Amino acid sequence: MTSKDVPVGGRFARLYRLLDWPPRLAGLNLLWLAGVLAGGVVAGLSPATVALFALVRDYQRGRHPRPWRDFWRHWRAEFARAQLRLGLPLLTVWVFAFYLLAARGTPLAGAVAVLAVVYLAVLAYLPAVLAHFDVPATAAWRIAALTAAKAPLWTVGLGATLVVLVAAMLVAVPVAVPFFLPSAPAALITLVAARIFDVLPAPVTRAGEAE
Repeated sequence: MTSKDVPVGGRFARLYRLLDWPPRLAGLNLLWLAGVLAGGVVAGLSPATVALFALVRDYQRGRHPRPWRDFWRHWRAEFARAQLRLGLPLLTVWVFAFYLLAARGTPLAGAVAVLAVVYLAVLAYLPAVLAHFDVPATAAWRIAALTAAKAPLWTVGLGATLVVLVAAMLVAVPVAVPFFLPSAPAALITLVAARIFDVLPAPVTRAGEAE
């Protein structure tokens, strides 16, 4: 019996769909690593991340992307503009880290920590926004901030889940890191973001995509 002969309907349909995700995420993670390396790591990080989120989004919407071809198509399209729209915000994480260390033991430490957490919450949604909407950098940040604020409980729950997931991979199952980091967090972020996007005012989406 081939895989085409296996029934996918009925009570086990959801289980079969869930079982598709581990190998799918592992393959996407390896593509992400290739995309990061293809851009010399620093320049490759942003386009590879946006391309990863774009493919995850397609899978979650029931589409059937061609991983290799579509990943590199997104990677090339995003290579230049992703440096500003995502690369620069990622670099500012180090700015917050610097100020947290500088403010350690002072009354400002709490305020800087709160700002850093809020910033990271918005930043977590940014790749999903860039994969979903065809908007300039400032509009992407506005949508990401609105997404985080629109469903604060979802955002807090997502943040806690991501911390546990990443810590579990790093500490308990480090062998999973090359296969599921960042693809597994990307899948969770995209899933939550898509639910929130449905209740946001819809800006212009990617060319040819009607919401």
